[in-house]
Amino acid sequence: MDKAKFSNYFYSMAVNPKHTIGFLAGGYRNVAQIKGVPVPDLSNSERGEKASSLLVGWDAADWEVIKPLMREGKMPVFTEFNHGSVQANLATLDPPISPMLWSSVATSTWPSAHGIHGFTEINDGTVRAVRGSSLMQPTFWEYLEDNGVPVSTVGWWPSHPAEYSRYGGLRISNLAASEDLKWIADGVSPESHQKILASLILQPEDLNPSIIASFFPNQDINSSDDVVRSVLKITLHAINVHTMATYALDHCKGGHVSVYYDALDHFKHLGMKYMPPRLKGINTQDFDRYKFIIESAYRLHDLFLGKLLEGLHKDGHAIVMSDHGFKNGLDRLAVLPNHAGAPALEHRHYGIFAARGPRVKIEVPPSGMNLLDVAPVVLAMYGLVKPISMQGLVPPGMMEEPDRLIERLTGASPNRHESVEGDSVLLESLVALGYLEEKHLVNKEGRLLENIYYLARSLRAEGRSERAWQILSGLNIDEKSPMRYQQLAASLLAESAQYEELDKLLSGIQEFPEVFIWEYYKSLIQIYRGSTLSIPKGLFETEESHELVLWGKLLSKADRLNDLGKLLAGKTLNIPDTLNLRLKLELAQNRWEDALETALESTALRYHQPNIHGALAVIFKKLNMPSESYSARVLQLKMMGIQGSEAPLFIVSGPPRSGTSMAMQLLAAAGVGLVTDNIRQKDKFNARGYFEHNKVKDWDLDENWLSLQRGKALKIVEPLLLSAPLPRGLKVIVCMRRSLGSLLQSQRSMSGRESAPLGWDEQQLWLDYQEKTEVQISMDPHAILIELNFEDIIHAVETNELSQSLQAAFKALSKHTPKTVDISVLKAVVEPQLRRF
Repeated sequence: MDKAKFSNYFYSMAVNPKHTIGFLAGGYRNVAQIKGVPVPDLSNSERGEKASSLLVGWDAADWEVIKPLMREGKMPVFTEFNHGSVQANLATLDPPISPMLWSSVATSTWPSAHGIHGFTEINDGTVRAVRGSSLMQPTFWEYLEDNGVPVSTVGWWPSHPAEYSRYGGLRISNLAASEDLKWIADGVSPESHQKILASLILQPEDLNPSIIASFFPNQDINSSDDVVRSVLKITLHAINVHTMATYALDHCKGGHVSVYYDALDHFKHLGMKYMPPRLKGINTQDFDRYKFIIESAYRLHDLFLGKLLEGLHKDGHAIVMSDHGFKNGLDRLAVLPNHAGAPALEHRHYGIFAARGPRVKIEVPPSGMNLLDVAPVVLAMYGLVKPISMQGLVPPGMMEEPDRLIERLTGASPNRHESVEGDSVLLESLVALGYLEEKHLVNKEGRLLENIYYLARSLRAEGRSERAWQILSGLNIDEKSPMRYQQLAASLLAESAQYEELDKLLSGIQEFPEVFIWEYYKSLIQIYRGSTLSIPKGLFETEESHELVLWGKLLSKADRLNDLGKLLAGKTLNIPDTLNLRLKLELAQNRWEDALETALESTALRYHQPNIHGALAVIFKKLNMPSESYSARVLQLKMMGIQGSEAPLFIVSGPPRSGTSMAMQLLAAAGVGLVTDNIRQKDKFNARGYFEHNKVKDWDLDENWLSLQRGKALKIVEPLLLSAPLPRGLKVIVCMRRSLGSLLQSQRSMSGRESAPLGWDEQQLWLDYQEKTEVQISMDPHAILIELNFEDIIHAVETNELSQSLQAAFKALSKHTPKTVDISVLKAVVEPQLRRF
């Protein structure tokens, strides 16, 4: 906005009763009165049907601010809305960059799939603001229209140029409400609405200073105050978006309407630091002058919501949501670091979600929702089953079960040619807001640096660290790179077990602000090179969640559960990753009731965690709650989806000297290939060999390598199996069992300690390992546990008779092996005379 337009216009007009924020929140007809634009009354035939569903997006809305305002009666519309709705926290995705997030909401896919990777994109060698036409996945709006539901959208970021609606919906892009009017031609569809909407766009000179009086109660409105100017600019744009939204609701052909307001996010980046209580670093004068900005911003959106709901059918569905929250209280930042994307540091992980309507069940609040779940919920409001491409879920029990399959897409919307004029102004605005850094916008190869960084972060959040590193490494990270690039690079190299590359990166960086994170990376390298894990001084006192997560996972992998307990002791664990670490401790200690509470708390924060629902299935069973156990297992299977028909991964386990080498030979005789490296040679204790592969002992053993061994058998002895990253899909786990006296005697014989007395806890140690193994395997619905008893096998070979348990085990095993496992196969591989103690 041109500063010159603000000079003295506050004082150049008489105060008009219509120049109030409440009047303008009343919609496009009220704005038309101020603008002097004739807007004819619509006849019954001209007036569109009321919307059957409404989705309202408030960028950065947060329950921590909303709930106190509701209690104080300052958001009456939203309070009434909530009385008949179901509410939930809505987890964001990383990074919390609005165009990426709202595109994930629309498509129910991660950015790696939908193709929006930042605020900008390159088109024909020119940097421009990101476009909705760059989306690479269908949106829920397209699916709705393909199933006969008209769809209107207003302001969605990004949605320019405006798409065409086949059923009479209005499409108004995120750029169409700009005050410079350059985007109307490509930003409004159908074209017949462009002229009237352009005439309704408010300009700064159209408003009286009283419009923002509620933001500065008992204060003079000072036109030279930059904060005042910013409040007016944000408010002006919010009203223009709202004007278009109310117009769309009046003129669309019913169906679904999505409206997005970005104003709350801008208000918060401007004024959250002034909200009570006063932050250290904010002087008293500024605090008193600006402390009502956030409250007034929310009350403005409450007014907007009231008008939007008038356009909703009485039996319609409605959702109010945000893409992320905003740090509140003492977590707020008075000063941001000076780098691109710094404003995102103020965002909080959880936004808001509230939904109501005939198909919404409000009895049980949903838990663990994230942005990917919104589109499936909207489709379910029309009884439509989400397509397989959508990665979100409808929370169980929240909606009536959808029963209509999505019709196939009939094709893309007609191509629209757009002007690129005006992008420079938009980019300057993003730089001014702190989301872009001009000097780091494009590198010499013409790539958008921040977009690469954002995509790598998103891939990491998606669980694809190796691919994220492939993307990020193109930026040639070194000591001159921005610190946030270095930090991400280190985390990706650590997660993808590229320790030599990690060492090279660390050696070139002189200073790192987070000492325990740096010590963590150094520890990984030392362990990789054969050193033992050492714990840095002061680690157990840290309160930082990301440090607890990294070190907690490391201690867990190293089976240092006592140290893990010390790390977590007395800490506030309020994110799923830290709660899951506590859950592992409680499971290992058979503290089933505590484990139940922790697992439920974790899934309430992040619902889509198949492994935790698997843990719940086991916990419920241990607590004698069979129906709940069954429900948890069904839910886990649903989340894991249909497994492929690939060959199973055979794993032979059990304590050392329990007969694991004999089990490997048995599988080989049944036609299963063995994964061995022949490094450990046969000896007098195993005359036929050990059939091992050293990779299973490596610190960097990963799921991908194990998955490549499908169709073959691999030995992973029982202590190592507990920490092995087993892949998804079918696994046949053959566990050898042997009487403890015989087992321990054989272990002593092999180590040359035949006469050494038994330790008081040695037998219990192996019993504990056996129980932990059984619990862990039972959490995975695609893992089949088959136990073979060593003594039963020896007896069968000597007597030519199989025990009942051995018969049952061989029958289960034969379902997956190329050849039937029977007594003849057994006798071909077992020689009792080779038995050693």
